[in-house]
Amino acid sequence: MIKRLLLITATAAFAQDLGGDMTLHRLLIAGEDWQPVAQALAFADGPTTDAEGNFYFSDMRGDAAGIYRVTNDGKKTKLSDEGVSGLKFAPDGRLIAAQGAKKRIIALDLKNNAAVEVLAEDVQPNDLVVSAKGHAYFTETGKKQVTVLDLKTKTVKAVDTGITAPNGITLSPDQGTLAVSDSRGGNVWTFRVETDGTLGAKAPTMTMRRPVDPKGEFKFNQPPPLLPASGGDGMISDESGRFFVTSTMGVQVFDPTSRECGLLPKPQPDKPLTSCTLSGAGRAYLYVTNGDRIYRRKVQAVGSFFAQPIKR
Repeated sequence: MIKRLLLITATAAFAQDLGGDMTLHRLLIAGEDWQPVAQALAFADGPTTDAEGNFYFSDMRGDAAGIYRVTNDGKKTKLSDEGVSGLKFAPDGRLIAAQGAKKRIIALDLKNNAAVEVLAEDVQPNDLVVSAKGHAYFTETGKKQVTVLDLKTKTVKAVDTGITAPNGITLSPDQGTLAVSDSRGGNVWTFRVETDGTLGAKAPTMTMRRPVDPKGEFKFNQPPPLLPASGGDGMISDESGRFFVTSTMGVQVFDPTSRECGLLPKPQPDKPLTSCTLSGAGRAYLYVTNGDRIYRRKVQAVGSFFAQPIKR
């Protein structure tokens, strides 16, 4: 009876959407909620997917630190002892990882016992995304910099500076737009990806929800002051062009034009929400790394996978 009422309510609300709207009613599924995938972790981060929907993540700390894979049948396997904060697949099938603790970007060959190759050193990577052209874009939060690594030549160069605290990073499904979250600011910044891999048309587009400042003062009939930092962190996109951004308040969802679709609260409100991905069967499950646990919920979306030819 409860599920039937939820379905009726969702259907009624959906019917009021305008044709171009992408509200959460077009994303969420009645009766589906967060379900635990992994528990008792030290600090979960770096969630990603392969084309088949197998799920990968990193436990960054503790005795069990390393990179893990969870297949669609639920089998969990430890692939490497390396703790990393960002993971994405490259076009050649290797798993590219941001390893800030060791100041490097590495590649893991999953066909060769996850053998490690160092691709770049003396960098401060936080998170990364890899394009079908073999460009690995990564954020260097402390340097206020976005950097690109050419996986073929191993050349590294800065492609943007000035964002207060660049953190999460992803591409649009056509790989023509790069998006970067600012953990200390109130926007997600977007760039046009040029044919040579450089960036242009920088703009603060998506406006993030921010927590209310508990120490702020405001007058009657005025909105309360907000903290300057949204805590914007890991990001992904889906094949419909939505962007998903983890933050202090939860997963914030935006449509392809940067309009807000809605907010999904954190499964564990008292734990940090570090990143997200769309993985699982059909890449139709939203996974989040939430402190010492990982959760997922089925949604009406298909996650983008960049390490393959772009669909036109």
